[in-house]
Amino acid sequence: MPSPPVIAKPDATPQSEAGYAKSRDTRARILAAALEEAGESGFYKTSVARIAVRAGVAIGSLNYHFGSRAALIRELMRQLMDDYMARVQAVEARDGDDYFERERALLLAYVDHVRRSPSYVRLAEEIRLHEPELYRRGARHWIERMAGRIRAGIAEGSLQPMKDSEIMLKAHLLVGARHALEELAQSDASLDDAEVVDAYLDLVRRGLGARE
Repeated sequence: MPSPPVIAKPDATPQSEAGYAKSRDTRARILAAALEEAGESGFYKTSVARIAVRAGVAIGSLNYHFGSRAALIRELMRQLMDDYMARVQAVEARDGDDYFERERALLLAYVDHVRRSPSYVRLAEEIRLHEPELYRRGARHWIERMAGRIRAGIAEGSLQPMKDSEIMLKAHLLVGARHALEELAQSDASLDDAEVVDAYLDLVRRGLGARE
């Protein structure tokens, strides 16, 4: 979720407000520099010094604003996910769509997100290797969301009834299958996103769709 806005204290002076603005600007520059470094050479292959030089700040500023490399990479992923999560929540809240219509909209949003933010996939892979517990927590989050969408599809009659163990297994498989979409989105810009998503959903429909 997006971070709460910075709210000045009631007795804040113009100088302190200017300080808040400067602090936000420094933080934003560090994040932008770290994202550029991650996209070019990988977050864990770069150095804090290189990020500081690119951001135009002292190394101490990175420690002040983030405390550690792990905290910085978590903030990078949060920043990359903010826009996408807003789109996910908007689609999940829509009325009138069935499971497959919602999944189609979500998948198109995801492929677009990967195309616009190529560093996202690389950062996720680095987190899997270097921050495995953080990666597992993120995976559990997406699996739980997928399982919730499957349950909603069953309740509305779009999907066949399943036991909870089957729901969780298929949620794991569907989240894992997203990697194929990531690879296609990154490796071949000429592919039509809608055609790829529809082919993917056709396979899902055969496996999950309600029996006629």
